[in-house]
Amino acid sequence: MATDTNDALENLEKELVTLARRLRGLQRTLSDEAHPDLEPAQYALLNHVEELAPVRMADLVAALEVDKGPVSRACARLEEEGLLKRAADKSDARATLLTLTANGKRKLAAARKKRHKVIEDLLKDWSPAQVKTFATQVSRFNKLSG
Repeated sequence: MATDTNDALENLEKELVTLARRLRGLQRTLSDEAHPDLEPAQYALLNHVEELAPVRMADLVAALEVDKGPVSRACARLEEEGLLKRAADKSDARATLLTLTANGKRKLAAARKKRHKVIEDLLKDWSPAQVKTFATQVSRFNKLSG
């Protein structure tokens, strides 16, 4: 029984690595959709800002679990591209709040629509019940892992 479990875990690990690699490729494609000069990490940052907005830089850094420097530089770049805006936090003058611009929202929505279509195409032969089960299991795994 232990061998079966070990084999299953090894197979799961291999499949998760493959999935992560393919998702990174999809993220590269979608970052191009959002903006041709956008790096995948910047696309991911836009997604986080949209999800958390308005968000303080410190809270964004904590959510991403990365150093402040790269996030600050990426935010500056996204602001230059007109996709992100900063505003003073009225409750704390030392803090800055980040939100997407209207253009940033449009670009991200277009990329999200494309992502949805890619996933839909991949799962076209699955029944709605299979898609629902898969989504439930991925959600459960995501909750366990972070």
